[in-house]
Amino acid sequence: MKKTVLLLLLMATFSGTIFSQTFTFHRISPAIVNGDTSLFNVTATKGVFKNTGSTSLNFVVARVVNNLPAGDWTSSMCVGTNCYSSMVDTIPPRGQAPMTLAAGQQDTLIIDFNGTSIGTGTVIIRVWVNNTPSNFVADTFKVHLGPVGIRRISSVVEGYKLEQNYPNPFNPTTKINFSIPKNENVTLKVYDILGNEAAVLLNNERVMQGTYSYDFNASDYNLHSGVFYYLLKTENFTSTKKMILVK
Repeated sequence: MKKTVLLLLLMATFSGTIFSQTFTFHRISPAIVNGDTSLFNVTATKGVFKNTGSTSLNFVVARVVNNLPAGDWTSSMCVGTNCYSSMVDTIPPRGQAPMTLAAGQQDTLIIDFNGTSIGTGTVIIRVWVNNTPSNFVADTFKVHLGPVGIRRISSVVEGYKLEQNYPNPFNPTTKINFSIPKNENVTLKVYDILGNEAAVLLNNERVMQGTYSYDFNASDYNLHSGVFYYLLKTENFTSTKKMILVK
């Protein structure tokens, strides 16, 4: 009896190993895709799933994590020429025909993100075949909307604040941190000592409440050594601080 049970376990393990090798799934876009904040323009990230076996397989694509910034952010999926509502988490939806790939055939998964606020959205996708959801392959897809250099480091804040950049003096990069206690349009600009606009980091862009860190690189704006001022302006707050670029 024990030998029979052991043999069955070995056969199940071997069968699962063989089955798992009959398809692949992986992201083909960068780990984080950068895009603009807009309800009209989507930012897409992509993956590919492929039948590597010798017979046709029915595929299922499932969005198991949909972690998006609060507000109007959405994510939706497209496979081939078929695009689905942001409310659809599983492809094919219940009641629709199987998504079949012949041996050696592959298809592309596109995940579209959009939103009007700055932030980073994360979606995790699982793919499996032939009604075996426990034997899946998963990958993570991320999109950042807004300037590349900015990221939210905390969602809990007490009030408005513009911190001194660090390091200061700097060459050529420095961090500018600021906090806003509610969702607002935010402008963050850099000026030279004569008051001329030297760099636009945020231009009246919608930002969710929280504490943010902006990685400012003076080389991106061809700035030379000198004294500069950076200005944070929201609907209810304005603050300016001085920083020194030394090359």
